[in-house]
This record gives sequence, structure tokens and C-alpha cells, in this order.
Amino acid sequence: MKRLSRRSLLQSAAALGAGVALAPVSAGVSVRSSDIGRSQLGAPLTMNQFGSGRTRLFILGGQHGGPEVNTVRLSEMLMEHFAQNPSAIPPNVSVFVLPAGNPDGVTTGSRQFISGVDPNRNWGGPEWQSDAYDSNGQFRPGLGGPEPFSEPETAALANWLWNTWPTYTINYHSVGGFMFGGGDGLAGELSAIYSGASGYPRPTASGSGGSGRSPLTYRATGNMNGWMRSVGMGGCLIELASVSDPEFNRNLAGISAVLQRLGAEGQSQA
Repeated sequence: MKRLSRRSLLQSAAALGAGVALAPVSAGVSVRSSDIGRSQLGAPLTMNQFGSGRTRLFILGGQHGGPEVNTVRLSEMLMEHFAQNPSAIPPNVSVFVLPAGNPDGVTTGSRQFISGVDPNRNWGGPEWQSDAYDSNGQFRPGLGGPEPFSEPETAALANWLWNTWPTYTINYHSVGGFMFGGGDGLAGELSAIYSGASGYPRPTASGSGGSGRSPLTYRATGNMNGWMRSVGMGGCLIELASVSDPEFNRNLAGISAVLQRLGAEGQSQA
């Protein structure tokens, strides 16, 4: 298994989130919340856990800040849904939600961190580059940071992922109206399930679930899903079709289908 670079930095970032509190949400339901780190302006990166099963589903919103604030709203709506409907989560599953991966960007209306580094170009792996294309296809020097995991927000989340090792990760973005993700094994199966239930087309190498050709006109180096794939973690990236609508119903359909499959995975292992 590959090891993270800058391991001491990641461990230091994790230390910022040592305190854990139980916050009541509604009608006897509670969410376990912990700050896994801090943003460059000092905002907490608050991870919220629903359920206590060993199979872990991770949901990330707001990685690109204010311009994609509908992904923050979607994540918050999903949190409220799980709080009000705890039986929606199979007993063998835990759902983790980080609604705003770039809280400073949400506050300032920026896609980037305060440092100017792009949150989805700063991850390690074989494709990281300091100079990178932004989401508009413009090549920008230093957009990927001086080195992988150079930004505290990236370091904190990477450390959490490394220590928690989710079974499947859903990373929400906008606007595009498609999804990437999967590959072989369970992650590929879950991505196909999500695509079928939600209606987001999913380009694949074989063309199944989509055209087989990437809808991006640029190379997204140093992205989170690429790093996860390089270390053996499964997940997908979903581009909402709207710049403003959180598209709650179709994404709830996708997540519900994924949870059903993860629940069956637990039964097969019992």
C-alpha cells in the first residue's frame, strides 16, 4: 500500500480536530460531530457522522466554495434527511458528511483557498502538478500549490481519509450534469448504481453508462479522486446539472440505492 507524502503535516492537521461532541439534531437523533482541521481563516472543518456501522460512506460538499454553494446546501439537506430518517442507514453502515470542504471559499465566494491554491488540484498521486488547469480550462501557474498536500484543508481531509478509509466517497461539484467514478470492483458497481438511480450519465472507458469520452476539455491534475484511486480508495465525483439547484431528490435516489447495496454487502458478510 502506498504511503502519504508529508505524513507529519497530515498528522499535525488532524490534531486540530481532536475534540468530539454529540450534537442533538431532532427527535432523539444525534449526530457525532468532530472538527478534523481548520481552514486558513480558522473556520472548522466539521465532519458529521450518522450511524455506527463498519462500512463507511463519505459525502463531501463545497470543495470549490462559493461558486458551488448548491453542493453545500445539498450536503446539509442530506444531513437533515439522515437525522430525521435514521432507518435510511443500514445497521452495518456509517455515513460521514463534510458539507463544506472549503469554508473560506463559501464565505468569500471563491473557488480557491485563501492562498489561491485550488482545493481539487492540491492532492498527491502520480498526476499532481504545481501549474494546473482551473475549472474553466485556463492554465494557471501555482494552482496546484508548491507541493501535494501543501494546504491545511487538503492535509486535514487527506489524513482523515487515510485513517478512516471510507468504503465509498461521493464528492459533489457543479456545474456539469455528469459523474465520474468507479472502475473495477465494488466502487465501480456502486457508481453504476448511483448513475442509474440518479440519472447522471457516467462516462466509462468502455462507453457503458455514458459516451466513454471525458466531458472535460482539460486535464484535472492533482484532484482528490485521482489520489484516492492511486492509493486504492473507491469513490465518484458528481457534477450537478444546475449552478443553483441542489438537486436533492435525484441525489437522494442515488444515495439510497448505494446504501441499499452497502446494506446487502453487510448481510453477505454476516
